[in-house]
Amino acid sequence: MTKLHVRVDDIGPDFSWNDLRDFVSHLPPSGDSALFRVQNPKSWWWTPEIDFIAAVLTATQWGNWQRGGGRGDKPKAVKRPKEKPRTRVKVDPKSADDLAEKRRKLVQKMEGRAGGN
Repeated sequence: MTKLHVRVDDIGPDFSWNDLRDFVSHLPPSGDSALFRVQNPKSWWWTPEIDFIAAVLTATQWGNWQRGGGRGDKPKAVKRPKEKPRTRVKVDPKSADDLAEKRRKLVQKMEGRAGGN
């Protein structure tokens, strides 16, 4: 498979904003896509294969517990990673000052993330 390297600087006569939108909207919904990994930082690595292995592990643990006469603590299933639903911030500026304030807060939030917070 050929990898396509596209940068924002490439947008112009040969690669339009619509092309970029189409490119991003057709990225694979898996860990192969950096966008998917950013959108799902806690669970992007949880593949169907890992889910199957977790189910086999849980079944084995329950079988061993049953064959042992049910003594001891009941086995617990492997916890699947969960993502918190992303909240969308409604932007409804009343004036240019409101918009500038929202932008300032967004920049502060982004700087906080870049600083390791």
